[in-house]
Amino acid sequence: MARSGSLAARFQSLDAYAKTLDDFSVKTRSGGILTIVAGVVIALLAGHEFLAYRRVDVAAELVVDSERMEKMHINLDVAFPRAPCMLLGLDVMDSSGEQQVNLFQHVAKTRLAKDGTVIGADESGKATAAAAPPPADKDGKPYCGSCYGGVAPDGGCCNSCDDVHQAYKRRGWAFTDPDSIEQCVREGYVARMQAQAGEGCRMRGFVEVSKVSGNVQILAGESIKHGSEYMHTYYDYMPRDFDFSHAIHRLSFGDGFSAQTNALDGVAKTAHSTQAQFQYFTKIVGSEVRYLNGTVLRSNQYSATEFVKGDALASDLPRALATKRTPGLFVMFDISPMRVIYTEHKRSLGSFLTSVCAIVGGVFTVARLVDGFVFRAERALQRKHDSGKLA
Repeated sequence: MARSGSLAARFQSLDAYAKTLDDFSVKTRSGGILTIVAGVVIALLAGHEFLAYRRVDVAAELVVDSERMEKMHINLDVAFPRAPCMLLGLDVMDSSGEQQVNLFQHVAKTRLAKDGTVIGADESGKATAAAAPPPADKDGKPYCGSCYGGVAPDGGCCNSCDDVHQAYKRRGWAFTDPDSIEQCVREGYVARMQAQAGEGCRMRGFVEVSKVSGNVQILAGESIKHGSEYMHTYYDYMPRDFDFSHAIHRLSFGDGFSAQTNALDGVAKTAHSTQAQFQYFTKIVGSEVRYLNGTVLRSNQYSATEFVKGDALASDLPRALATKRTPGLFVMFDISPMRVIYTEHKRSLGSFLTSVCAIVGGVFTVARLVDGFVFRAERALQRKHDSGKLA
């Protein structure tokens, strides 16, 4: 016992948890059962709170997209089982009037056999070692191939078929007769193109565009700039037994994030005509993910609808050919003015501890009330039994 007036006695007078002597406490079987039940309930509820504390939740917020002058990567992985690689071109046009043609700097083409197996990378634009230009001309001077009227490169010589082809493009001319060009004959340009007839092609990579409305075009043939305009052309020496049946393995705009789904991933279409034109209309919504560690990832999500032109059956093929529709795969994209921001968050440690304390206190309080009710009921029944009033 603390002496009266001492510091210990003062603390003792503040005790809000007065103790009951063991001689005056009664332990019952029902109280023991309630204690076990209360312990189990506390353990279950505390475990549930711990799982909630560990869980990372994501809150979505829709805001006006104020970003300007952004660039965007269009990631694509598309297989064309019945269109050879040497035939396919990739162009992008946007609403600002900018047009990019033959965008294969970051897109690789892989040749596919009829059964879908990989033949190898498409190197149709490269000359073989056996077709290399001679080291010197007839006069003994270093070889310098003619550009046949095209705009010559910086070196002034077109030593390969591709050099002549690019010189023609710079001049705005169509490459209609490679058999009349010495470099192309030496390299077997037309023969190599015809050798790919019946093959397929898989295109994988990305193109960079301005984040404005526009479209991606995968067409047969090539685009040529004539003046201020671009024209698409298809040459007679190109394979004709092809169509634009395709399987989209991946089509996304920007970097992806976990749980993101792309509307066109896994879409596969079969063409019934060489004139089939597949159009996909996408609506792009900017997305931003803010992680707990402070990292911010900007990406895009999109919805898509589709439309097919000229996919006539074989019996309607003459009428389809008469329309002279440009066959190909078109992806039109439109930019939404809104941006969705996803923010990761989780409960604080203080919130978790507060919840656990509330669970422990609440369960024991309810258990004490139930125990008191049961105890009084047992005592009442016992008194009636002792007095003979309870048969």
